[in-house]
Amino acid sequence: QQLERAKPNSVAVGTMVSRKKAKGKARKAAKEATKQVVKSSVAEDDSHHQQQESLEEQMQRLKLISNKNLFTIKQNEYGNQSAYAAEFIPKHTLIFAEVPAIRGGEIEIATLYNENGTHQCQADDDAFLKNNIGLDESTRKAIWELHDQFIDTYTPTNHPLYSPDEKRVLGIIKSNAYHSNEEGSRGLYPTISRFNHSCKPNVGYGFNGWEMRLYTTSDVQEGEELCTCYSDMVYFHNRIERGEFLRSKFNFDCICSGCNSSDNDDESEEERLRQSDTRRERLRLLAETLAQRDRTNLKKSDLEMIMESINIMKLESLEHNISTTYRLAREWAMKLGEDEASLEEKCLGAELYAKLLELSKGEKHPETIQAMMEM
Repeated sequence: QQLERAKPNSVAVGTMVSRKKAKGKARKAAKEATKQVVKSSVAEDDSHHQQQESLEEQMQRLKLISNKNLFTIKQNEYGNQSAYAAEFIPKHTLIFAEVPAIRGGEIEIATLYNENGTHQCQADDDAFLKNNIGLDESTRKAIWELHDQFIDTYTPTNHPLYSPDEKRVLGIIKSNAYHSNEEGSRGLYPTISRFNHSCKPNVGYGFNGWEMRLYTTSDVQEGEELCTCYSDMVYFHNRIERGEFLRSKFNFDCICSGCNSSDNDDESEEERLRQSDTRRERLRLLAETLAQRDRTNLKKSDLEMIMESINIMKLESLEHNISTTYRLAREWAMKLGEDEASLEEKCLGAELYAKLLELSKGEKHPETIQAMMEM
């Protein structure tokens, strides 16, 4: 009787086999569809790059930049890998440029497959990176070595290859990807991802298509940590507000010098932080006020507010996107009848503006070329 109960029902088995075959076909079809979407996305991205220069020219140029050896990657005091200046680096020095390992549609599909449960473990993610995107072993290794700030938030799965301590590509993307304002999507940059966050960064960045470019926004001493700012949102908020934002978006508590005192008993340190909070709240008010201005009817007070914004950004080490503000200030100043000599006095000269564009976008970018022609 027990043997009879253990004996499988042939109809049920046949149904299960049919379902498995159907699921297998569905997975295969989905995989092929994904490949086509990814290929299409990459083809569009590459055509954008090749309009300005060939891929070979781009890689050769990036190799020359990368060979400067201005920084090293090593473990910081918290056990994470971070970037440090290998020598003294002057302000406004291009230190690195990189194209993403995965980008755009590739990231969106990888994210979707993690969120909807199609990928249930790191092995699934790695197979996707290898088979669907076509990444070689060394590139995949570089991605898996990146920090996953969300490793403690994943729901366990029943997948036979699942491990409770494993990283997931979704967490690595959320922890490390940058949004290219020129491409309108995210890219994952294995080397640049080693640069930690600071609300008072000494490294700015810009994009030329998918190419991400890092440059110093202040003099950096040998051995000093090189940090970028993960989000422009921190520009306009005090310590408490931006701490909540960074915690909700990136799952970490910021411990940078812009958020924390080096000595809790030092009243001057606390006053420094209070003044910083006041400046950033003022910067937010200026940005909101300027956004509502009628640009067809500019006033001198409008230009004064932009100049105040620029000065606050300098005081707060927020020069990462300052070329955009410089451009607006120059345009408004010229509309109000100011000449180049007057712009020089305001530190809005054409030479500095062109330099900032060259650093953030590259010498072959149309905006940089246009700025050079106006000098």
